[in-house]
Amino acid sequence: MGQLKIIRCTNAERIAYGGLEPGRMAVETDTDLVYIGTAGGDVPIGVTAGETYWNPDALPGTPSTQDDHFKAGALDPKWTEFDPIAPAITVSVADTFLIITHATEGVGSHRGVYQTLPAGDFTIVGKCALIGNLVGSQSFGVCLFEDATDPTKAMIIHKSFYVIPASLYRHLTLQLFSDYDTFSATYAGPVGYPNTTVYLRIRRNGTNLYYEYSSDGVSWQMIYTHVQPWAPAHMGLVTNNDNTGLTVYGYFDLFRYIASDQIGPIGVLE
Repeated sequence: MGQLKIIRCTNAERIAYGGLEPGRMAVETDTDLVYIGTAGGDVPIGVTAGETYWNPDALPGTPSTQDDHFKAGALDPKWTEFDPIAPAITVSVADTFLIITHATEGVGSHRGVYQTLPAGDFTIVGKCALIGNLVGSQSFGVCLFEDATDPTKAMIIHKSFYVIPASLYRHLTLQLFSDYDTFSATYAGPVGYPNTTVYLRIRRNGTNLYYEYSSDGVSWQMIYTHVQPWAPAHMGLVTNNDNTGLTVYGYFDLFRYIASDQIGPIGVLE
C-alpha cells in the first residue's frame, strides 16, 4: 500500500521527501515536517528537521546595493523614473511589488525606472508580470539603456509582449530601440510561453550579452546572444502601452543585480 503525503509549499519551492514509513501521513509546513499518523494507527505528533529547498526569490546573504524586493512602501531613491517628453506613467510600491501604471498612448513608448549599471560583468534579473487586456499591444521587461538620462539614446528591451492576434498573445521578444519610442530591430522572438509571471535575465561576460527567461528562476532558456552594440550606462524595468485605450499595470516582484556572469539559478538554498 502506498503512502499519502499532504503538503503545503510556496511558489517555486523544490522539496525532496524521503524516509517516511509506509502508510504514514504528514503535513509539510514552510519549515517543518509534522507527522499526524502512522501505519500502526497511533497518532503521535512529532517534528523533524526542516526540509531544504531552492528559493529563487530569496535575497542572497550579502545582497548588492542594486537589489530590490520592493518592500519599503516607497520607491528606493536609487531608482529614477524614466517618463520623458509626455509623461504617461505613475510609479508606486505596494504589497512587495513595484507597480508601473501606464496610461494608453497613441504611439507606445517604453517608460519605467532605471538605476546606474556598474562596470564589469553582470547578471540582472527581473521577476515580472502584467495586468493588461486583449486590445492593442502592451509589454513589460528588463531594459539596458545606452544613457537613460537622454531619451534620444538607444535601449535594448528583453520583454514579454502581449499583442493581437491572439495566436501571439503572450510571447517573449528582444528588441532594439534607437530612442525611447523608435523601434529599430528585433533581435529574437517571438518565443511563446505559458506563464503570466516570468523571470527575465540579462548577463554580460566581457562584451558579450546573453538574454534568457525562466518560469521558476531555476531553469533558464537563452533566446539570444551577441556582442553589445554599445556599453550600457543604466539598467531598469519598463512597460509599454501602445493604443490599447485602457491603462495597463506592470508588476515587478524583484530586481536583482549580481556583479558577475551567473549562469545557474538565482536565489539561495533554504
